[in-house]
Amino acid sequence: MKEKKVLMVRVVLILVCLAIFVTCFWAMNQTYDPLARYPYATEENRETILQHLDSEDIEYIISNQIRPEEFLEFIDEPGFDVRYCRLYTIAKQTQDESNAYIVNFVNRYRSHFSMSTLETLLQHYSYLDLTTFYENELASHENLALISDPSSPLIVLNDSTSVYKYVPDHLTSIQGVSLKEEAAQAFQNMEEAYRSMIGQDQLLSLEKGYIPYDQIFTEYTSWNALNAQYCDEVFLPAGQNEFQLGYTVALTGYNDWVRQCLEKETIYRQNQYDEILETYDETMIQKITWLEDNAYRYGFVIRYPQGKEEQTGQLYNPFVLRYVGQENAKTMRESDRVMEEMKLEELE
Repeated sequence: MKEKKVLMVRVVLILVCLAIFVTCFWAMNQTYDPLARYPYATEENRETILQHLDSEDIEYIISNQIRPEEFLEFIDEPGFDVRYCRLYTIAKQTQDESNAYIVNFVNRYRSHFSMSTLETLLQHYSYLDLTTFYENELASHENLALISDPSSPLIVLNDSTSVYKYVPDHLTSIQGVSLKEEAAQAFQNMEEAYRSMIGQDQLLSLEKGYIPYDQIFTEYTSWNALNAQYCDEVFLPAGQNEFQLGYTVALTGYNDWVRQCLEKETIYRQNQYDEILETYDETMIQKITWLEDNAYRYGFVIRYPQGKEEQTGQLYNPFVLRYVGQENAKTMRESDRVMEEMKLEELE
């Protein structure tokens, strides 16, 4: 009987403790402030934050020290995710659009960029260009990488890199074509030196400079119709073509060289270009020789030199020059390397 009473007392005691615990927990819960550890909560933003963010979201902004100004502007938009709020802010500050548009854009394509690359991308590409690249270009070329900063003079484009519809700034006109200002000035200096050494009536004569995406697309279609099998070895598709950068020039003779390469594929496949060179007069041969010996002095390199077809993926073309700066051009010449063989830290 005594043991029964002791057991009953213990049960009652446990129930009383449980009741006290539940009461205390309820009371604490009534006064618990989810934003107690969030130093940026104010009377003005508290209700909005609590209305839109759950406990996990609140824990996220606390642990990452995210300020209200980084997400409140977007918090009412459908699809808003506080984990991407800093991407929303970067996008808005770099290239303004409606908040709804930015939230949708970031949510949809966030796997293609990071916080460190989004700002750079939006400095050079429009939202529409990025959207069409991600939706269309990557659909047909899944291994194609979009260059985040296409303004760099040292970019190497090939069949796996693209600048899509990028348009360089600070272009200037020279001999009826457009070039980046520094490349145009360097070309002018080179041509003056050429005329002083060869003859005042001699010109290097530009045939191509900067070419926009749509024009390259048209030219590529024409060359591809002439020889689809080897077209990419003389003229890369739009987006992957260095003429879009504003640092590459083609001299008079370029189109004829490309045409002959595509027509005489059995010759150039063995890296035998003599038959094409024999079609040029002494003045043209003299120009090619002079450029190969002197272009580096003015910051230019023969972009696709003979003997480097495997490295560049392109056939020899003596009429295509790329501006890389005097020091870089000198380094490449002295080491007999093309851009594909150089490391960025070796270039200035």
